[in-house]
Amino acid sequence: MNAKQLQYAPDSFTKQFVTLSPFSGQVVSLSHIDDPYYKSGLMGPGAAISSTSNTVLSPFAGKVLSVSPLDYAIDIQSSAGLKCKIKYGGDTSHLHGAQFACSLKRGDEIRLKQVLFTVNAAWLKQRGVSNTCSMTLLNANALIGVVPTHQKFVEAGEDTLLTLYL
Repeated sequence: MNAKQLQYAPDSFTKQFVTLSPFSGQVVSLSHIDDPYYKSGLMGPGAAISSTSNTVLSPFAGKVLSVSPLDYAIDIQSSAGLKCKIKYGGDTSHLHGAQFACSLKRGDEIRLKQVLFTVNAAWLKQRGVSNTCSMTLLNANALIGVVPTHQKFVEAGEDTLLTLYL
C-alpha cells in the first residue's frame, strides 16, 4: 500500500485540492487491480472505478504529458503541477491499441471534463480485459496525503474521486 494513501483527511494541512472522477461507475481499491505495479503502490496513490462506460474525462485542466495507446493510458498534468496517470483495463498491451481512440498528443492543453479517450468496453470485456479505469498520482511526494472518495459510485466529471492535501 502506498504511504501517501490515507483513509481520512490529515489533522493539519495548508491546501486541499479535489480531482473529479475521470470515469463513471463503482469505486474500487487499487489493490483490486490486476496489475502488480498498481497493487504494490508503485504507480502512486489513487483509486479505480469499475464500469461499462466508454468515455474517460479529464479530472482537471492542464496538459497532456504522454499518450500510451498500447497500454490504454494517458499521463496528464494539472495547471497546479499535479501529475496523474489514467489507465483503462488490466494488461492491454497485447491488443495494440485496438478499440482505443485518443485524439490528444503530448503538449496538448486540456480542459476540465474534456474527453481524454474512448474505449470499446464491450469489445475489451469479450477479450477478458477488466473494465476498470484507474487514476494514480505520479508525483505525490510533495503531498501530505491523498484520500480516495468514500462514495460507492461516482459520475464522471461530477463527483470527486481523490482529495489531495498539501
